[in-house]
Amino acid sequence: MSNRPRPFRSLGLRTLALGALLAAAFTAGRLSDGPLLPVAGAQQDPVDDAIVIRMKQGYEALRRAQLALEQSGHYVPAANGVNAFVTFAGGYDVLTSLENGRGVDPETYAALEAGFAPQAVLSELGRDGSGRLTYKNRLVRLLPKETLRAMYLRRAEVLGESL
Repeated sequence: MSNRPRPFRSLGLRTLALGALLAAAFTAGRLSDGPLLPVAGAQQDPVDDAIVIRMKQGYEALRRAQLALEQSGHYVPAANGVNAFVTFAGGYDVLTSLENGRGVDPETYAALEAGFAPQAVLSELGRDGSGRLTYKNRLVRLLPKETLRAMYLRRAEVLGESL
């Protein structure tokens, strides 16, 4: 094992990271048109105000981290909103990857499917004959498995997460 100090090892930062993930999941759920499967009664109950406060705090911290990655050139988004996956992985040039047909991360894919992207990207989205999402007439895919795995491993290292 390495003796290097590991970032995000404190309980407070881990709690903040968990809050950010919860905020992203909550936002994704709120943006959906409705459940595809029946929703259990417990899931329909409103979230406790104390949890909502933590979610908002986590979201704000994640938003600031994403902005810092964008400003430093480590993250170039292809969709609107905060992307917890790419932010926690330390960034990625998603727009170039989309432009070159290499694929996008899962959160970007979901945002593109839902129509949450800058107008320049939205105007190039379409569907092929099978109804699959396209960008400039090329099929939009998830990033290759090896790239996604590398991003997960980077995220685990940054957050001190055990996979």
